[in-house]
Amino acid sequence: MSVFKQYASYYDSLYRNKDYEKECDFLERIFEKYSSKKIHSVIDIGCGTGSHDLALDKRGYAVVGIDLSSEMVEIAKEKIKNKKTQLEFFQGDARRFDLGKKFDAAISMFAVLSYQITNEEIISSFKRARCHLDAGSLFIFDVWFGPAVLVQKPCDRFNFMEKGDKKIIRLTTSDFHLLSQTVDVKYKLFTISGDKILDETNEVHKIRFLFPQEIKSYLAQSGFEVLDMCPLGELGAVPNDNNWDVTIIAKAV
Repeated sequence: MSVFKQYASYYDSLYRNKDYEKECDFLERIFEKYSSKKIHSVIDIGCGTGSHDLALDKRGYAVVGIDLSSEMVEIAKEKIKNKKTQLEFFQGDARRFDLGKKFDAAISMFAVLSYQITNEEIISSFKRARCHLDAGSLFIFDVWFGPAVLVQKPCDRFNFMEKGDKKIIRLTTSDFHLLSQTVDVKYKLFTISGDKILDETNEVHKIRFLFPQEIKSYLAQSGFEVLDMCPLGELGAVPNDNNWDVTIIAKAV
């Protein structure tokens, strides 16, 4: 299933209130608590339009971002055009990429791993991350947390925002599939100027929700040890069924 094509052009507008700096503060707290070495280089697997990477670059990290969506990668590259930066962006599949180098840490933010639907895809993604890390290096990612998804259930949403003289409307509906642990998230977006619809985009994003013991098992099969799990941004807290987004901190072994 192809996602983040037309949707990519809306991405930064839709998530303009997402606090990337705060999430990078969170990452640095994890680095300080769990890394046995000073972290200089970071690979961002599923970098999107590069907003986490821009924030980390400003803090002095050498960051390489990869993303399956060529549209998202082009937007990320445009952000650093004519800027002095160490940042690099590449189109690549989390399940298959090979950059031929290793990094001090790997990150995969905003539920990128939940876009891997089958057990095999998840393990392949974990193994690709492991190949780009030395023993002892950190792998930090977040997923849709199964206990919270089962309790809360996905709900329909309506978002409205203004961009210059245009309005963007996003309608979100979901189909829940218990046995496959997936949700089909259906996005319908409209760009409106006055009383005219300028553009309409439809995409379906299939997302998998995951549970603690299976995450540990897949990571162990891929050469990682789980160090901690916590709600996104809440280092030291214990996840519960109120926490839809949970961060996993693993170490390459």
